[in-house]
Amino acid sequence: MEVKAWAEQVTIPTYGIGQPEKNPMFLEKGVYQGSSGVVYPHPVVEKISDEKTDKEYTAVFLKNDYLKIMVFPP
Repeated sequence: MEVKAWAEQVTIPTYGIGQPEKNPMFLEKGVYQGSSGVVYPHPVVEKISDEKTDKEYTAVFLKNDYLKIMVFPP
């Protein structure tokens, strides 16, 4: 069985995000589906663009006779 791995640029329609909130409101006691409500150190973004634009990402592919996987590294 032959296995191949490679990286390439892919173009995906993407909705942009707004700026992180400087002073987000938190509900520390509000639990939703097991979450604690605490998001720090991650920023809170409350606005997503209404229009999508094409954006290029670097994707890593892994392929054999049965499947092909595309992963987006950080």
